[in-house]
Amino acid sequence: MPKKKVFDDPAQLFFKPRGRILFLKYFIVAFIIIIGVRFWYLQIVQHEHYLKQAENNRIRDIPIPAPRGSILDREGRILVDSRPSYSLMLYLEYAQNIEETTSILINKFGIDQDWLNRQLQAATSRSRPITVKNNITAADRAWIEAHELEHPEFKVELHPQRRYPHKEVLAHVLGYVGEISEEQLRSPEFDYCKPGDIVGQAGLEKTYNRILMGKEGSRRVIVDSRGRWIQELEVIPAIPGQDIVTTIDLDIQLAAEKALSDTGHYGSVMVNDPRDGAILALVSHPSYDPNLFAAGIKREDYLKLINDPKRPLRNRPIQDRYPPGSTWKILMATAALEEKVISAKQGIPCGGGISIGNRFAQCLGSHGAPDVQRAIEVSCNGYFYRVGLKLGIERLEKWQKLFSIGHRTGIDLPNETKGNAATREWKRRSNPSDPKFKDGDMINASIGQGGVSPTPLQMMYAITGIGMKGKLARPHLFLEAPKTKYYERISYQPEIRHLHISEETWKEVSQGLWRVVNGSGTARRAQIPGFDVCGKTGTAQVVGIKFGATGEEREHAWFVGYAPKDAPEIGAVALVEHGGHGGSAAAPVVKACFEEYLRKKNGLPKPDPLATSPPTKQPRPTSARPPSPRTQPSQLQQR
Repeated sequence: MPKKKVFDDPAQLFFKPRGRILFLKYFIVAFIIIIGVRFWYLQIVQHEHYLKQAENNRIRDIPIPAPRGSILDREGRILVDSRPSYSLMLYLEYAQNIEETTSILINKFGIDQDWLNRQLQAATSRSRPITVKNNITAADRAWIEAHELEHPEFKVELHPQRRYPHKEVLAHVLGYVGEISEEQLRSPEFDYCKPGDIVGQAGLEKTYNRILMGKEGSRRVIVDSRGRWIQELEVIPAIPGQDIVTTIDLDIQLAAEKALSDTGHYGSVMVNDPRDGAILALVSHPSYDPNLFAAGIKREDYLKLINDPKRPLRNRPIQDRYPPGSTWKILMATAALEEKVISAKQGIPCGGGISIGNRFAQCLGSHGAPDVQRAIEVSCNGYFYRVGLKLGIERLEKWQKLFSIGHRTGIDLPNETKGNAATREWKRRSNPSDPKFKDGDMINASIGQGGVSPTPLQMMYAITGIGMKGKLARPHLFLEAPKTKYYERISYQPEIRHLHISEETWKEVSQGLWRVVNGSGTARRAQIPGFDVCGKTGTAQVVGIKFGATGEEREHAWFVGYAPKDAPEIGAVALVEHGGHGGSAAAPVVKACFEEYLRKKNGLPKPDPLATSPPTKQPRPTSARPPSPRTQPSQLQQR
C-alpha cells in the first residue's frame, strides 16, 4: 500500500505556502460574492423601502385636524361650535435633551407631569406630534419662537378648539371632548380612530362622534436636520365634520334652567314632545362648564369635579333613581283598570289607611270610598294600598316592564341607567334573609316606595305615554344631520311602541290627572287657563316620614304631566331634590316650561324684564281656590 503524502491532508495543506494562497483566493471570491449579493438586495430588492426612509429624513407629513361639526338647537341656534386656537406641539424626534424638554414643559408651560410621562411613553410618541397644550397665550408663542434654534421640538400650530357658548347650560346633553385614550383605542366603538384623535367623551359629543368628527387632512413639507420647515410640497385639506341639529328648544331650555334655579335646590327637568319622543329641554343641576375639558382640563380641576359631593358630572334625569311617590299612582291606576281588577266607578274605602299584620299604613286623609278619578285627584293612599293588593306582584311586574320601569328607554345619550322596579327578584336580591314578596312590600310599591325607584326620564316616558293612549315614543335628542358637500343628510326616524290602552282607561286616568291640576288636587300651581294641563305631584321620602325635616332630610318633590288633555303636545317632569312638596316646588317649574312653549306657539314676543317692575310680595295663599264641600282639610295637604 502506497504511503499517503503529507500535502494530501487538507489540514496539513493549509500550512504549506501553496495551500495558504489557494485558501485566500477562495475567501476573496466568497467575500466578493457576498458583498455583491448584499448590494443587489439593498439596491434592487429594498430600493423602495430605503428610498422612503431617505425621503423621510427631509419630508414630513404634518396632520391637519378636522374641525368637528357644530351642534345646533331645533331652530338652528349654535349650542356647540369650534374656533381656531394656537396649540403647543411636541415633536419628540427633534428633542436633543429629553430631560430639559420635560422640565420646560412642566415648569414653563404648567403641564401635568404624570400626564406628560404617559404621553412620552406611548407607542406613537415618535411617529406623531403630541399636543401638549391648547389655547396657548401670546407670551407662550413668543417664547417658543424665540427659542426655536435651541428647542426645535416645540412647534406652534393652529388647531380647532371646541367652544360651548352657553357654558353650564345643556352641559349634560352636549357632553365634552378629549384625546382618545388607550382603552378607547382598543374598543370596537372607536375602530375608526387613531392615537391623538380628539373624540367625544360624554353626551351627544360621544354618541354622535362618528358624524361630528370629520376626516383629518395633512400638509407635506420639507424640513432641515433640525426640523425647521423649508418648503411646503402638498396640502390635503381636512374635511369638517357634519353638523347636528338637535330637538332642543333653547328658549324652553333656558326657561327650565331658570325655573329650577329659582327653587334654590338641585334636581332634574325634562320636557318632551310625546308625539314623537323629541326632548325639548333637559336640565341637570348642578352642572359644569364643558369648556374646561375643551381647553385641556387641569388635574386639580378634574379632581375637584369628580370629588364634589354635589356630583355635577352626573346626568340626573337619566342616571339617578328616586322613589316616585304619588306620581306612581298613575301607573297603578292604569294597570288596575286594564287588568280589570277595579272598575271606573267602583268606590274603594280609604279607611285612613290599611292594617297589614301588626303594621298600620297611614293615609294622609280620610277620603271615604272614592272612585279612581277622585282617588287620583286627592292622592288617596288608602285607595291605592287596596288596589295594589288586588293587582298583585305578577301583574305589577308585567306593567312595569311595559312602561320600561327598570329598563332603559333607549335615549341617545351614554350611560343611561335602568332604574329599579319592584319585583320578586328585587326582593330576593335586596333582602336574602326575607326573600318573599309580601303584602307589606306590595302596599309600599303601590304608592311609589319600596323597590320602586325609576329615573325622571322613565317617569316622563311612561306618564306622557299614558296621556297618548299608550303610544310610547322613544326619547331622542338627534333630529338631523343636514346634507353637505361631503355628506348625505341623516334624519331621525321615530320609534314608537303601542300598548293599546283602552279608551275607558284613558278617559278615567286623564280626567283624574286634569282634576289634580284644575280641581281640588295638589298641583293647582301648574294650572294654565285655556291649556288643559294634566299631571300629578309626588313627595318621595328620603329618610322615612319625618315631620319638620330640613336640608337633605327633606323629601324630594315631583311633578310630571302633559298638555293639553285630549291631544298632548308637550310633556314634562320636574324633580326638585329635598324640595319638600311637589305642588309648591316642582309644579311651578313645569308650568314655566309650558308657558314658554305656549308663548312660542302663539307667536308672542319674549317679555322684557326691564319693562316691568318687580311684583310686590303678597301673602302666600293657603290654596288657589276654596275647597269643595266634599273635601276635608287633611286632603289639601301637598303630596
